[in-house]
Amino acid sequence: MGCGKDNLESSSLGGVSRNMGCVCEVVKTILKIQNEAVRNDCDSCGTSCFLEPLGGLPNRARNADTRVFMLLDKLGKPFKAVYFDKHEGDFEFTPFFRVEDMFGDCCATLRCIMPVADDGDEINDVVDLTTDNLNNDVFNHIRKYKKTETCLTVDLNNFTAIQCIADVDLNICD
Repeated sequence: MGCGKDNLESSSLGGVSRNMGCVCEVVKTILKIQNEAVRNDCDSCGTSCFLEPLGGLPNRARNADTRVFMLLDKLGKPFKAVYFDKHEGDFEFTPFFRVEDMFGDCCATLRCIMPVADDGDEINDVVDLTTDNLNNDVFNHIRKYKKTETCLTVDLNNFTAIQCIADVDLNICD
């Protein structure tokens, strides 16, 4: 049984059998966990990903409201999106996301998440996130994450893997 090839039984969707890929299933679960952590709909968005509750991943914040994750394409390369950094006044790339909403069979609205380096600067000032070869150097420099105002809509069927990175508090309601 290959990922996304057969019907999956989903306990997070009330036991209803759906024909969807595992990436879609994981992102739906992350959304459910996040929604439980952020009790009201206050967002104004223009290890094991199934681990509950938020704050359960090894790299975690006390009052986590976001599970940061990466999506990998069919070649195993990280999917990256462009966001506008209002502090620097320019555009940057990021492979890190927060799920904001799910709709249709397997579509999601994702928020771009900006990694912050150990010296407080943006990670883009320290390492090159435009490369497909994200290595230990990138992850060794990340100390926290910040939300951006950039969101995008993706078809999750176009990805073959998801990697959860950290549970963090992005002050989504602020």
